[in-house]
Amino acid sequence: MKPYELMLIITPDYDESESEALTENVKGLIENSGTILDIDVWGKRQLAYPIQKCSEGYYVVFVFESPPSFIAQLNQSLRVIEAILRHMIVLYEGDIEKLKAAQASRAEAEKTDAAPDDDAAEDTAPDNDAAEDAAPDKDAAEDAAPDKDAAEDAAPDKDAAEDAAPDNDAAEDAAPDRDAAEDATESN
Repeated sequence: MKPYELMLIITPDYDESESEALTENVKGLIENSGTILDIDVWGKRQLAYPIQKCSEGYYVVFVFESPPSFIAQLNQSLRVIEAILRHMIVLYEGDIEKLKAAQASRAEAEKTDAAPDDDAAEDTAPDNDAAEDAAPDKDAAEDAAPDKDAAEDAAPDKDAAEDAAPDNDAAEDAAPDRDAAEDATESN
């Protein structure tokens, strides 16, 4: 079995719950002949160019292992789903062992988190006062921002650059006259 990466772009006409349902449908297709190692939902993003008159799409990336013969079947199955604007399946070039280890640790964490302790939940609750103290100060950010007027004063002056440029008329006057050179060669 080889590792593959599948990226889907789902139509933006689907709301988030419909996109998740389609993602589960594709997950089921892959699990028929392979094992899913990772699912990365990117969410709604702007497309580089319009596809079927859509300017954004819902992105989902799957990393899975399957036999190479399954890829043609998966491609055919994804082509008939109208909600998928584009899809691409490529060989996965990342570290597959890291993904397998992360998947194993997630499965282990899910088993241990099945019965959470109520006292532990209270201890790990975020402190709202600490979050307010850590928030950046807008006034300090404005003071640190560069001054536009100072930047304009430091920019080079275009008129001064034109005055410093060499004068083309002076260069033409210093060049030898071609007509005079031709007359001198003809008289010889």
